[in-house]
This record gives sequence, structure tokens and C-alpha cells, in this order.
Amino acid sequence: MTDTVKSTLPTPEYEIKPLTADHLHEVVKIEKASFSDPWPESAFRNLMIQTRNNWAILIGGDVAGYLVTQWVLDEIHILNLAVSERFRRRGLAAALMSFLIKSGQKKKSRDMYLEVRASNDAARALYAKFGFSPLGMRKSYYADGEDAMVLHKRIPRSREKGEE
Repeated sequence: MTDTVKSTLPTPEYEIKPLTADHLHEVVKIEKASFSDPWPESAFRNLMIQTRNNWAILIGGDVAGYLVTQWVLDEIHILNLAVSERFRRRGLAAALMSFLIKSGQKKKSRDMYLEVRASNDAARALYAKFGFSPLGMRKSYYADGEDAMVLHKRIPRSREKGEE
């Protein structure tokens, strides 16, 4: 999806745009500050080559966060989602999730999956808010040995005029 979405939050105005090489410097900084085992820049570059389903959320032109996904048939896999520490608690992760669900509806996707650290209460709360349910655990999934919870969400059918 290549749409640009503009919205106004109670705090800053934001835009969601496709992730490009121009965003990578800031994305990697957010990644390193957010995760104990961060992805290298090459991982983001490779995914940008393989799929176009990756987005940056911008405030005043600055990257405030990002969402990296992989779409396989009618499934969406959330691979990476992070918001810069200075922009957290402003609804930006929720904005990215809402955008992704609407994008999935437009493409008639059926299911969403992700792995999240068992100890990441903030992320688990966000995903629960959007209707994700636990499917199981991946033991020692992360490099430090922590388990990952596998979460799933059925994407509701779009209620746009003319659709079932």
C-alpha cells in the first residue's frame, strides 16, 4: 500500500508513509534504543527490497516510529514495531496498528501474527487492545534466551459500502 495517511492526535500531527532508505538512519537509531538485540540496517534494507509493506510514522518530517511487516497470501506477519522514546505514550503505535488493520482489510487479508517478548508488558497490552490472542510460546526465541509469545488476530471484514 502506498497511501499517505494524515491524522491529528491530541498531541502532534503525524503522517504514515512507506518506509524508504531516507528513513533508515532514524529507524536504526530507534531500533537500537528500543531493543536489546536490535536489527542491523542491512535487515531493514533487505526487507524493503523484499516487500513494500513497511511504514514510518512521521512528526514534522522526523521519523517517530516504524512498522515492518511481511504479507504472505492472506496473512500479515508483524516483524517489527517501535516508537522513539521521546514520542511514546502519544498513541503512535496504536495509529500504526490501526493503519495496518485497515490496510489488511483493503487487501482482504484474514489473519495477523506476531511474536513478542513474554516480558514486554507494554507491547502485549497494545496488542491485546487490538484483539490479539495468545496462540502459544516459542521457547528461547530471542538471543538472550527469553521466550516469545505468539499472538494472533483475525482481521475483521471491511464494512465499506458495497462490501460484505
